[in-house]
Amino acid sequence: MKILLATIWISFLIMLAGLWLFKKLKILDTPRKYKDLDRKTPVPRLMWIFLILAVIISIVLLIPGYWHFKEVQALFAGAIFLGIIAVIDDIKWLSPKFRLLIQILVAIIGILWGAIITHLNLFWNIVNLPYWVGFILSLIWFILIINSFNWFDWINWMGAGLATIWFFTIALLIKFVIFKYYQISPEEYKHLVFLLNLSLVMTWVSFVFTLMEIKPFGLIRDVGIMFLWYVLAYLSLFTWAKIWILLVVLSLVIFDAFWVIINRIKNWKNPMKWDYTHFHHRLMRHWRKREEIRAFVWIWATFFMVLMLLQWTNSFNKLVILFMIFIIFFWAHIYMYWIKKLPVGLGDRKDS
Repeated sequence: MKILLATIWISFLIMLAGLWLFKKLKILDTPRKYKDLDRKTPVPRLMWIFLILAVIISIVLLIPGYWHFKEVQALFAGAIFLGIIAVIDDIKWLSPKFRLLIQILVAIIGILWGAIITHLNLFWNIVNLPYWVGFILSLIWFILIINSFNWFDWINWMGAGLATIWFFTIALLIKFVIFKYYQISPEEYKHLVFLLNLSLVMTWVSFVFTLMEIKPFGLIRDVGIMFLWYVLAYLSLFTWAKIWILLVVLSLVIFDAFWVIINRIKNWKNPMKWDYTHFHHRLMRHWRKREEIRAFVWIWATFFMVLMLLQWTNSFNKLVILFMIFIIFFWAHIYMYWIKKLPVGLGDRKDS
């Protein structure tokens, strides 16, 4: 409760300071450049700086003494890289290939600092992985999470809201599954307590900045989303590779990324080239409101968070749930868009 209240107040005050400063300096976006936005009023566009600042100050004040932890060092080393690229991209547009290269470098920073998959819990067996296999799987995990949500975050405050749900999932996972069902050494316990506190800090910081984007009063933009999901990918690899729970909670976003890539390849298009074929684009094409889409995505994530946590340590049930979601998602999409030929683009625009 102390971390909850304190983090919310710290984040709220820092957010207000950022909004005031950027409005004073007239560092605002230009909505007219983005024809698909449902707003016309310019708002501060670099609020990701104050999002990261809120995380730093919350850690310093609420969970001090952890700066020597490798998790914190890698977390902000990655944030610095993402911030530099964001500033350059804001001045001069960077190609998707260059952005992908930077994401790979940021992911490698996290892996070298210890966020690496060392084993997998498959059914009732623990499979230890060679270092190079774990390195590749961890790299794929980082890139998948960062890009899935960067692509998915087209509607204001949807991505930040999902980040809040996932940070809270990690906190609940540590508190009610790992602490309750696993034998933990004193050193591991201290380490997990830190991860629990860091997850709670990230939960409430992302919650406050989600509220900021409702009107919106300000935007955290791509770099803010990439920072949140870099931290999420990072923390998830430290929670004893409990990937199955997180995969199900994020299934809508991750499966959407796979579907879009497959659909682009099927239509002989560059899989890295942006278009209007994502899940939220398709729902809007069929006359769903942004508020309805946000609510559906959040309810989906929250429902499966609770469902998966209730499985406790039963890996078989978690795999079955993940497989069922996979079948339902892809069969429904294949039937609607490949067999029934429903429109997949937004409005009357052509996919690009």
